[in-house]
Amino acid sequence: MEQNENQPDFVKKPVETPMIDSQLREQLTRQPEPDGGSSGFKAFYRANKFYFWAIIIGVAIIGVLAYFAFRKPPVVAPKEANVNINVSVPETVPSGAEAVYKITVQNNDSQKLVKLELELAYDDGMIYQSSQPKTENLSGTLFGIPDLLPGQNAAVFLKAKVSGSVNDQKTLNLKLHYSYSNFNSEFVKSASSVVRLVASDVVLELGGPTQANNAEPVVYTVKYQNNSSSEIKNARIKMTYPAGFNFAAATPLASLGNDTWNLGTLAQNGSGQIQIQGSFDAAVSAGESKTVKAEFLSLGSDGQFYSQNTSEFITAISSLPLLISQTLDNNTSGVVDPGDNLTIRLRYQNNARTAATGVNIQVDLDSRAVDLTSLRAEGAQINNSTIVWNAASVSQLENLRPNDSGQLSFSFKLNNPATKDSSKNLTLISSLKIKSNEYQSYFPGNTLNLKISSPAAIAETLSFISGSLPPQVGKATVYKIRLALTNSSNDFTNGVLTAFLPAGATSGSFTSSESNNVQYDSALNKLIWTFGQLPANTGRFSQPKILEFQIRLSPSASQVHQSPILVKDINFTAKDAFTGQDVSVLGDNITTANLAGQNGYNGSVVP
Repeated sequence: MEQNENQPDFVKKPVETPMIDSQLREQLTRQPEPDGGSSGFKAFYRANKFYFWAIIIGVAIIGVLAYFAFRKPPVVAPKEANVNINVSVPETVPSGAEAVYKITVQNNDSQKLVKLELELAYDDGMIYQSSQPKTENLSGTLFGIPDLLPGQNAAVFLKAKVSGSVNDQKTLNLKLHYSYSNFNSEFVKSASSVVRLVASDVVLELGGPTQANNAEPVVYTVKYQNNSSSEIKNARIKMTYPAGFNFAAATPLASLGNDTWNLGTLAQNGSGQIQIQGSFDAAVSAGESKTVKAEFLSLGSDGQFYSQNTSEFITAISSLPLLISQTLDNNTSGVVDPGDNLTIRLRYQNNARTAATGVNIQVDLDSRAVDLTSLRAEGAQINNSTIVWNAASVSQLENLRPNDSGQLSFSFKLNNPATKDSSKNLTLISSLKIKSNEYQSYFPGNTLNLKISSPAAIAETLSFISGSLPPQVGKATVYKIRLALTNSSNDFTNGVLTAFLPAGATSGSFTSSESNNVQYDSALNKLIWTFGQLPANTGRFSQPKILEFQIRLSPSASQVHQSPILVKDINFTAKDAFTGQDVSVLGDNITTANLAGQNGYNGSVVP
């Protein structure tokens, strides 16, 4: 193309990219939306978003409700069932013997129990022997128990050999494993049972008369022997006597009372015997059977004695043809006092099938304490301390028919003091017997053995030491009090004397040898003298027990023309070691009027 000369010249330049702002560029470069763009889901959502969210929330609510409506509740583990294990077995078993156990499992729960299994653990020296039902293993430690409904029980019978030393204790431990029928977890219930071993080879034999009348002497013999393989330490024989049996003597002597013998250690094959003598009361009825019991005991590790073997013997009581008995009126303690007036009553009876002729009844009193001059017995012959009734004075005794009976009595007074010498532990024994022409010898009756008490006294003496005499208002007078204790025929123990000083009086020094045994409570004005022992015949054949102390009195104006009390409520208590009775002796109050040698002065306070 030709250039127009009239036109200006053009400069050739490259074509530049047009300048486009960012907004325009975005519009130009935007890709076209697919189907459903402005007319698709977003447009639909914009148009129906409220319905859309309402549907979502509704579905969520329905889901939550459905969860709570159809979910299973959480499983809660149950507590242990109310199930009991009871074990029945003897308390003692001879060593080496079989112990028979009855084990009962009781379901006391409201739920059924399943998968029950009983597990046993045996102590040393225990060996399984047999059982019913049979065990699930050879060692006898596992037993299957059937399912138990509420209220049902199951029992296992078990035999186990038990060996060990005498007085050993053997324990059987039990565990019950079980589950609930609706729960798989296992539970365990525990229990235990203890048996004590006794000597299996201790021989104990008790022998005596199979028949005895109710007055004749009887002898029982206890024989024992240790046939075990070892010695028995701290062995003991213990007797139990029936009611109506009167113990008389034993060979050897008893160790405790009249019924216990300590054997010490009884060696292997060691043996011995004890003889016991006595009689049955006349009051025991004919036809009665009396059982005497012997026990072989050994000392356990807990300090208790345990029975290893026992033996019993029965004696039938037959009645004497002639029966005589005696009782003391108005006395059940068996203790009498010096100076007492006593009455003893007799009862006799013919128990034979034939009449008794020329019946003779005799009583013998044995005691130096009896005042024989006071002895009275109607219709009887009295010769010193012997009293006799016969047909010459009691007509019924001439011919006493079968089952006939009668009564007699006698009375006397005890001396006071009971004896004039230094005798101790005085007794009064009344024995009696009866016979007739039909029998060669007397039949004995029961014996009264009465203990005589020991009267005691307090001797009080008041003397002047210093100060105003007669006592004067506002001025002090010092007196000395002397208390002397005396006793009769029995030893006293646990002696204590108490006394009180009135307000306004004060005690001084205790000057006798008993001062170390005295306590004085100044707050109560109480004096306590613990003298302890008071031997028999104190103050009679030995010096009295004496306490001396001073007392200071300053009378008040209100005591003018009176004799003030210096010591009051004097009392000593003790225990009579012979009779076993409690002793209590009251003393008189001591006043200023008790002062000796006042030349007619009555001890009254002067102004």
